[in-house]
Amino acid sequence: MSTFRPLSKQVFQKTRALVPKHYRPVSTQTSNSTVAAAASSTEAIKSKSKRLVFDSRSPSLQDFLAQRQVPLKPVNNVHPDNVPYLQAQTQLLGKGKKFYIEVYGCQMNVNDTEILNSIMTKTGYERTDNLDEANVVFLVTCAIRDNAEVRIWERLKYLRHYKTKINFDSPPIVGVLGCMAERLKTKLLEQDRLVDIVCGPDGYRSIPHLISLAEDEYDGGVANVMLSADETYADVMPMRLDTDSVSGWVSIMRGCNNMCSFCIVPFTRGNERSRPIDTILDEVRYLNDQGVKEVTVLGQNVNSYRDESESKHFMTGSSLGADLSNSGFRTIYKRKEGGRRFTELLDRVSLINPEMRIRFTSPHPKDFPTDLLHLIASRPNLCNSIHMPIQSGSNTVLERMRRGYTREAYLDLVDEMRKIIPDVWISSDFITGFCGETEQEHRDTVSLMEQVKYDTAFMFAYSMREKTHAHRRYLDDVDEKDKSRRLQEIVNTFHQQASIKNQNLIGTKQLVLIDSERPKTKYGVETKISGKSDGGHKVFIQQSETENFKKGDYVQVEIKHATSASLTGRSLGASSIAQFAQRRSYFTQVTRSNEGRQLYRSFLRAGDAVINQLEDKRHMKSLIRKGFTLDRFLCDPNIHTKAKNTLELLHIAASRKGLERDIVNNLCRLGHEQDNYNKR
Repeated sequence: MSTFRPLSKQVFQKTRALVPKHYRPVSTQTSNSTVAAAASSTEAIKSKSKRLVFDSRSPSLQDFLAQRQVPLKPVNNVHPDNVPYLQAQTQLLGKGKKFYIEVYGCQMNVNDTEILNSIMTKTGYERTDNLDEANVVFLVTCAIRDNAEVRIWERLKYLRHYKTKINFDSPPIVGVLGCMAERLKTKLLEQDRLVDIVCGPDGYRSIPHLISLAEDEYDGGVANVMLSADETYADVMPMRLDTDSVSGWVSIMRGCNNMCSFCIVPFTRGNERSRPIDTILDEVRYLNDQGVKEVTVLGQNVNSYRDESESKHFMTGSSLGADLSNSGFRTIYKRKEGGRRFTELLDRVSLINPEMRIRFTSPHPKDFPTDLLHLIASRPNLCNSIHMPIQSGSNTVLERMRRGYTREAYLDLVDEMRKIIPDVWISSDFITGFCGETEQEHRDTVSLMEQVKYDTAFMFAYSMREKTHAHRRYLDDVDEKDKSRRLQEIVNTFHQQASIKNQNLIGTKQLVLIDSERPKTKYGVETKISGKSDGGHKVFIQQSETENFKKGDYVQVEIKHATSASLTGRSLGASSIAQFAQRRSYFTQVTRSNEGRQLYRSFLRAGDAVINQLEDKRHMKSLIRKGFTLDRFLCDPNIHTKAKNTLELLHIAASRKGLERDIVNNLCRLGHEQDNYNKR
């Protein structure tokens, strides 16, 4: 933020004439049409309130403040008055004041709140958990569904009652932030004067100045809902709200380009832009130093991450992870080439601490290239829990939603995931009752849920959002009763399948990260600790009297009971990600012994066919034999894909007499010479 020279009241009044008209505050005394607007204008005249709004059609707050500065000749013995929004020392704006935050909606809002916490603290404010102590109250809001907005309106009505009836001596300033702020900026300021500040997701840096403006001049409210093409808050280190939590959130990109017909996100959070990789890794290292054991990387379309910044440590990205999931996926926008992709970022993040779990949300099914799946399978600390929001199981509904894929392409991706990551846990989002949805289209969604058998699902009835493609093109014509019935049907379907699937986990061993020490009674058994499995299941743990686990510990648990929503088991002792992966690999070796022998014989035949010279044939056999006796072969989760690809290459080489065969012969000769050299 720029620094500004303080002005005296007299000079300040004179400078108002210099402010161009398009910077002038929006007057609530003006009405363009309708009787209702005229009535609102009359009420505004009575209150003589002033309002200031910055949006995508107006100059920015920085332009406004810069315009109000006037070059002054130095005058001795003159002490200017304190004009808060023009202070040179912005870190003193909130000195002696406290702010209170309530968060609604997604994990991105939680991370945004931590960014806000950092910005407010650096300008002198202090956070409080007590509403009665607050000078400023923030509601960080969500606009995805109508129910979320209804909750905010009810809360705002209570806060108005709180300001006028309970704490009328020192009423706090009320601010609405986030997606709802951008979508309903005018309504929030005009309707019954419920708020003083409105700020969109890209304007959090301006909030301390907005507070000053609202306190001293603009009693009709101040809004900054300008969308940014490049704001990622990369230089702001978030301040965690709960420093005792074992989990942390790191935002890696903001906005979305997908423009699904039902979704408001591109209109409230703007286009996609990614943070520089260096800042992300620095933040993950910081969380690791703070003792965080699980980090979730965030984005509206997290796996479309593409960083083109200059890095001190990493070269500009290769093509690794640049492909779409499979040929059945497409985008409605032109995809850009180059940059570091999500696969490379996840690779770097996972190497910071192999004993820190890494998750990511929320992805789009189109951005799961094979490289990414193999990376997840090969790194024990990359959780095998993958969110795959499909929204509907009907091709015709998916087309109206502009999702960019078919049911068949999605199912092919699920099959590929389960082949590459055998223990993968898949979750999804579902919208029921979308515009024009027929009973058969609903049945298609139910059948897909039965086929995939999701581990977790987030299910909602459709609610129309203004500005979206659906709002412009379709009718919200599914009866509310049908929406409710269909929603209940998919909820029941999920719980039936998840319950059966979780019952199969009884007797298995799971690695659980302890995140709670609150006692619970489950199935008549008292459990004192609980946590999350690799798949994200809530696990309640019974421990012996001699065991004393705490938050942040990894515990191996044998599952004894299961429902569709949680698991219960007994502790088998402390463990770690590396130890648990090693134990699991041992059991994998046992189950693969028979198929290993079959693969061994296949490789011997293929290798013998492709090699020309006798000593090379002997060496090829020894290499194959050595490879199959290595533990690394039997415990490698990608061994099926690797073996298939290698065999295919050997068969191609064996059937030709050209370059492929020469390459295989030369590689075997090179290996033979290397072994002889080592012996010498």
